Amino acid sequence: MKNLQKFLFTAGLMIAAASLFLASCTKEGPQGTAGKDGVNGINGVNGVDGLNGKDANASCLVCHTIANFDAKIAEYHLSKHYLGTSSSRNTKFCARCHVSEGFQQVQGSGQNVVANDMPAANRINCTTCHAHTGFDFSGDTVSQVLYTTAPVSLLYNKGASATDFGALNNLCVNCHQIRGATALVYSDTTLTPDVISKPFEQLPYFPFANASDNDTVQYLVGRSFSVHDGNQSNLFAGINGYEYKGKTYTRTWTHSTNACTDCHMNEYDAATKEGGHTLIVNKAECTACHGGDKLTLIQTAIDAKIIELRDLLVTKKIFKKTTTTTGFSYAALPTHDFNGKLFPTTQTPGDLFATNSTNNTVSPTTGLVVYGIMLKYAKDNDFAIRLGRPMKYGELGAAYNYAYINSELSKGVHNPGYAMQILQNSIDWLNAN
Repeated sequence: MKNLQKFLFTAGLMIAAASLFLASCTKEGPQGTAGKDGVNGINGVNGVDGLNGKDANASCLVCHTIANFDAKIAEYHLSKHYLGTSSSRNTKFCARCHVSEGFQQVQGSGQNVVANDMPAANRINCTTCHAHTGFDFSGDTVSQVLYTTAPVSLLYNKGASATDFGALNNLCVNCHQIRGATALVYSDTTLTPDVISKPFEQLPYFPFANASDNDTVQYLVGRSFSVHDGNQSNLFAGINGYEYKGKTYTRTWTHSTNACTDCHMNEYDAATKEGGHTLIVNKAECTACHGGDKLTLIQTAIDAKIIELRDLLVTKKIFKKTTTTTGFSYAALPTHDFNGKLFPTTQTPGDLFATNSTNNTVSPTTGLVVYGIMLKYAKDNDFAIRLGRPMKYGELGAAYNYAYINSELSKGVHNPGYAMQILQNSIDWLNAN
């Protein structure tokens, strides 16, 4: 403390002395000879030479004005990226796409999931997608330095190899793809007091490596057809649907060379609150090129095929139709219980099957999912509508294709040709078999 006081006292004396000196200089001396003009700054060339002040300001001010920043934030607050992020999605298997720190961690680690749950993480924000650590104004003025542009190892079929969707699209594809497996813990206290931890298996994880559509496979309780509403990139590229043997599929279409932002960040319309950083397609921009609403026509046609396939899956005893308060729900019927025991088409007294009772909860204090799946052993009430045998891959594939398109949200718009092909081929195969 004494040293600090001594320092402050000395600094005060120095400031006072300087003030007295300046106050005494009231008379100006004669003007000196004019100095030589400095050399003009050099404009940047391919990011090598430094930018002079004028050019740098012009580039920065494309985005870095308070008015522009506030406008982009207001638009972004209308997007599902902002509104759809909830506290219960900051767990180990969700954080990679639902919170900012999770996305950044998996980019750095190269892993499919984060190391641990993230209770205090932030929702997706500007710095999730934009990394303002360096600027190449001559070559990156649109994307303004994205956090990542590297090719993506798709989670489908365990990310066998990296796929390059294009620098700008690669950022989006990290999350907008078929979700990978997650882990659930099942507690089995009926037969053996044990805790079973195994992947939450989804159809891409079988994988579809069958030699024939007539090969058989067990569809167990605990497996899922879910693609998690995120397979936009898979559909856009025309890949990863179930493809029947001997059929040809069209991968590319009119907009295959487009970037995600061409549609999802087109001109902002303040009246409809679409376009720009809302990430909602401004449909008026589409009709300007097409001369009319083509999106509704595509979605109506695809939706009709979805319904046709869904009803056929019910008829074939692959889906179960249940009456609800708002209409009907549809779910795939497993052929085997959790432990691999076949569900028969008749009920035998005393015959019990292992199924899961879903009781996951969200902690009110941490906001994290608390897994609490308990296996239960009971009689099968669905025996009358069961297949009574393993599924054929053609049947399994048809059910998966239904989920692939029905859950994708665009209803085929991201690749109408491929969407129609996998739906129609599923319908045709089921009718022929």
